[in-house]
Amino acid sequence: MTTIITRTRNTSYHKTHQRQSASSHRSSRQNYSQIAHRTLHEHSSSSQTRPATRNCIAINKAITQANTTRQILRIWQESGRNFNYVNIATTLNRLARFGIAPNDTSTINDISHTLLQDNASVLNECGTQEIANIVNAFAKLGIQNDALFKASAQCLLDLDARLLKRCNSQEIANIINAFAKLGIQNDRLFQAAPRCLLAPDARLLERCNSQEIANIVNAFAKLGIQNDRLFQAVARCLLASDAQLLKKCTSQHIANIVNAFAKLGIQNDALFQAVAQCLLASHARLLKRCTSQEIANIVNAFAKLGIQNNQLFEDVAQCLLASDAQLLARCNSQAIANIVNAFAKLGIQNDALFQAVARHLLASDAQLLKRCTSQHIANIVNAFAKLGIQNDELFEATARCLLASDARLLERCTSQHIANIVNAFAKLGIQNDRLFQAVARCLLASDARLLERCNSQDIANIVNAFAKLDIQNDALFEAVARHLLASDAQLLKRCNSQDIANIAWTFIINHYCHHDLLQRLLAECFVRTSEFSEEELHQLHQVWLSLAYEFPRTQVQWNLSLLEKIHNIILYPQTSPSSLQNDICAELHNLGIHFTTEENIRGLPVDIALKDKPVLIEVNGPYHYLRGTHTLDGPSKFKQRILEKINYKVHSIPYWEWDNLSNSMEKQEYLQRLLREESTR
Repeated sequence: MTTIITRTRNTSYHKTHQRQSASSHRSSRQNYSQIAHRTLHEHSSSSQTRPATRNCIAINKAITQANTTRQILRIWQESGRNFNYVNIATTLNRLARFGIAPNDTSTINDISHTLLQDNASVLNECGTQEIANIVNAFAKLGIQNDALFKASAQCLLDLDARLLKRCNSQEIANIINAFAKLGIQNDRLFQAAPRCLLAPDARLLERCNSQEIANIVNAFAKLGIQNDRLFQAVARCLLASDAQLLKKCTSQHIANIVNAFAKLGIQNDALFQAVAQCLLASHARLLKRCTSQEIANIVNAFAKLGIQNNQLFEDVAQCLLASDAQLLARCNSQAIANIVNAFAKLGIQNDALFQAVARHLLASDAQLLKRCTSQHIANIVNAFAKLGIQNDELFEATARCLLASDARLLERCTSQHIANIVNAFAKLGIQNDRLFQAVARCLLASDARLLERCNSQDIANIVNAFAKLDIQNDALFEAVARHLLASDAQLLKRCNSQDIANIAWTFIINHYCHHDLLQRLLAECFVRTSEFSEEELHQLHQVWLSLAYEFPRTQVQWNLSLLEKIHNIILYPQTSPSSLQNDICAELHNLGIHFTTEENIRGLPVDIALKDKPVLIEVNGPYHYLRGTHTLDGPSKFKQRILEKINYKVHSIPYWEWDNLSNSMEKQEYLQRLLREESTR
């Protein structure tokens, strides 16, 4: 807390104040009241425009000796008309230290009125320290007063920012931090402050300590004010002389600094790597002092800027899991979401941490999970899915949370939250028909208002999830088509090549042919032929197969150069037989059955094809099935549908049936039963 220093030449007052400070806490409320009354009677100056200096010194003495909010407020009530700018700054500073009750806000408003009356005459008398203390006090008390802050900024900026230029580093840090805490934007002040800090040769910035640096960058980040020059100068100060200033930072300072850089998207790899070194030095001593919130902010900052440091993240996981995951247990839902999201963004796998996170979320009847917002849930399940970490219990509990109380939490989701949630379930192959049908209802409610807020990527992720999990909902797909085609297909024109391929593919995988939409999608393909990746070309090939064999009456025009690119891709499919497939082939060979492997039928790779017979064997491992079921996923069903349309007999060998066969004889008997019909022809 900044100490108020009164602006006076009366050195005897300061000596007296020092002698009496040791016994100040023994003074009673009556003593403060007596001081105020005596001062008021001795120096009554109702006809004067300014209170007498001796009067103000006595008032300041009473304020600084007060031990409670009540005592300070009593002094204001009894002597407020005699307060000068120093008394007001001292009062606000002390009240910010002690705190106030809600019903005391009116008194603070009276004080601010005194500062602002007569064209802010009292405020204009303030020096840099008084202004810093005044705005800092309002910020600490959480009291918004735009008029006072605007007038304070004006005082600082008048006459070519003469007063602002007199500020020391602590005063500037406190002033802009106060504006930021209350969310009060003042572009002129925030443009002038960096100029003061950076001129000349960043002399004032170099005098900042670590806390002041943290407060300054945090203030700019909170208000979303970009100033690359200031932030890069801050980085240089922190890294100068072998990062001496950075090494003096506490864990909170470091968390605030990197968080500020990340919020504004300001890249400085050297600073972040030096931060990691500081945190990991001496067996990660500083990292081990971090709170759960600080850890969340640090890893989130690294992830936002895409700065990889595996050692830091490994040690973070160890800190969170140490002593039976005590630190992890202190994380709130937002911290959990930020931590797992950071690991996922950087592709850093740590199964032990993620499973501990799941246990923490599910403990005590999933109390922490139930406190999650829709964004937290979207980030958490998305992180698990990105890293391919399975936890069926967590995903089931997540679905229950979203659907509880008539799907109240689901209805609070944004379009992006919904897209991320269903995409996460689909990536891990977890089908939850009840959740997905509720998602469809949310998207379609109120004339599909939420669906209309979806961007092209949201749309692609949503329909892709429904298709992969083989969840049918014609009403949703029809509404999606209308949304994409509305306003002369403006949204469709904003799609990239991946969105176009995904949307077209998901419609045919879900066996829903929409002629107008497919026609417009293929028209967009004409201008993007060179942009499609191999995977996207394979998706478009499957669209072509569906239209040729499932919907032959649907006439759409294909671009010849695009078809040529597709043809070149499907000629040489890249496949690698699994150990399961090799085992089946060995038993077929023992039975004397003639076959080929990795056949290419109309561009579709087939596991096993019998020679001289239109008979195919598909070897379906775990990833062909929905999680925890024996139900084929959407793409596997589509492949079987198309092959049967081409007049092949398709046999499937599920992995669990083959795994249950204990020896070669049982395996051969299984294959003979499977192929008996064809072998007798």
